[in-house]
Amino acid sequence: MIQSFLWIAAVLPLQASTTTVDDQTTGDEARGQQQTVLTDETPELTFEFTPGVWLMRLRGDASNGPGNAPDLRLDTQLGLTDLVPAFRGEAIIARGDWSVRIAGSTFNTSGSTTAEEVSRWGSVLLTPGLDFTSSFDMSYVAAEVRWRAWNPLGKETLTKEHPVRLGVGPNAGVSWLDIDQSLSTFNQTVSNGHAWWTVWGGVNMDFEFDMSRFVSWMDSIRVHALVGVGGTPADGGLMWQAGGGAQFFFTPNIAASIGYRYEKYTLEDGDWKVNPNFQGLFIGGTIRF
Repeated sequence: MIQSFLWIAAVLPLQASTTTVDDQTTGDEARGQQQTVLTDETPELTFEFTPGVWLMRLRGDASNGPGNAPDLRLDTQLGLTDLVPAFRGEAIIARGDWSVRIAGSTFNTSGSTTAEEVSRWGSVLLTPGLDFTSSFDMSYVAAEVRWRAWNPLGKETLTKEHPVRLGVGPNAGVSWLDIDQSLSTFNQTVSNGHAWWTVWGGVNMDFEFDMSRFVSWMDSIRVHALVGVGGTPADGGLMWQAGGGAQFFFTPNIAASIGYRYEKYTLEDGDWKVNPNFQGLFIGGTIRF
């Protein structure tokens, strides 16, 4: 009897020890699974909004009439020479190497001039010495998808170990452009208006540098550039665009932006043909979430 009791007393601690080891192993596995969840490396979704002023000059030419109506310069022959401070807004939604950029602008300009040679605008015969006024209104919305396919320098984001980043990749986009144009003399007015869809593809580049290690009042500087070529599938032809600029981030979320935007279109609607160039400095501020 005493031997049986001693045998039971010896076996029970061994069983309790085995149970403790099993429980500890189960707990370690649970903590490992929890750590796997906590170390998820899914890129963070970011949003940037940059409202600003596009200091734009309207260039290009237009014609209005059947057959071989003469092309008239928008600035020198139609009087649209003013520097136009137009509103422009740009937003970027990004996750990792993929991003979507949305841009929009609107402006209107007008001017007065005197015809220097015989020409025609619709039903209006322009003769030397005839005074007339013209106007040009534009609204524009565009969206493009960007892929940072190659990082020759640095990683996706700036770190202490990688303070410089350079990314290059393709982009593809679509834009909607609405234009209204009119010409008036003392007794006649000709007005035209139409909207066009344009598609394009191109290449974009962005370079980012950590400034916080050098100065206390600036977080980073980002330099970007893009170029795209496309066309208007219906009632138009070739279009192309180019742009670039710099953003000075004083904090990780607030920056001052300055850049240049250039867009050229070939458009037509019946006898009215217009080939505008929109170009100028873009100055604004960026908020990043």
